[in-house]
Amino acid sequence: MNLKKLEAFIMVVEKNSFSEAAAALKSSQPSVSLKIKSLEDGLGFELLDRGAAGIRPTPAGMLVYTAAKDIANRWRTLEDELGEFQGTLTGTLTIGASTIPGTYLLPGWVKKFRSLFPKVDVKIEIGDSKKVVEKLQNHQIDAAIIGMKVESRLLQSNPVAVDSLVLVTPEDHPLVHTPSADFSQLQQYDFVLREEGSGTRKMMERYLAEKGLSLKDLKVAVSIGSTESVIAAVEAGLGISFISRLAAMPAERAGRIKIVDTFEPYEREFYLVTHSDAENRPIIRQFSEIVD
Repeated sequence: MNLKKLEAFIMVVEKNSFSEAAAALKSSQPSVSLKIKSLEDGLGFELLDRGAAGIRPTPAGMLVYTAAKDIANRWRTLEDELGEFQGTLTGTLTIGASTIPGTYLLPGWVKKFRSLFPKVDVKIEIGDSKKVVEKLQNHQIDAAIIGMKVESRLLQSNPVAVDSLVLVTPEDHPLVHTPSADFSQLQQYDFVLREEGSGTRKMMERYLAEKGLSLKDLKVAVSIGSTESVIAAVEAGLGISFISRLAAMPAERAGRIKIVDTFEPYEREFYLVTHSDAENRPIIRQFSEIVD
């Protein structure tokens, strides 16, 4: 039995689409279709119902899907355990991360991991939290470090670090020289925001809600796709923003922006997110021990 055929079948079932499965597997739709056809021919059963309502597994297909998930997980675990049997881990660990932990936390963790397991090839993919979770769900990455807890029975989220949102302004901004200010005063200033889907933006929305405000109450000048771009926009005088203290501190030390401590920082946690059925994989277990 070809493992790649099972992986293709798993992805088609989970995506309910040949084209989306092909994209997730970084393959072509004809190639995925051929693998499914070959799997059906080999087993002697039709595994997918290709009806008007979409692609659904047949009763036999559901049986194969459950077994295929177990086989794929057992194979990945076997690969890891064989590496341990030889005295060291080998293989590839692909980690997805949102911008802040991927920039300011993950490099240190990976350095420590690589010093212990130099034969493991580590790959890092940076994106917003939503896209990183999608990649994890699609098995395109092995683990994720993001600023939001994922509520899913298929994924496990463990807190690994704490950060806080702080208000940042240009160096000569009036708020820098204001010893005390009411939160509602922020409504009179232009804001620079992260893009929709980012963990930082979601935390900012929750922070505002606790203060009785929403994004609609702010004068939004621009939305930008990275924290460094937000810092550059604030530095240029486009507006003020709430960003990670981890990102703000180096920028303030460089004289680019000011951190305004008038308002109480809003703490948030970063989470290591993995598949619930992958926690026994040695490569995941060892990395988890380093970041915990």
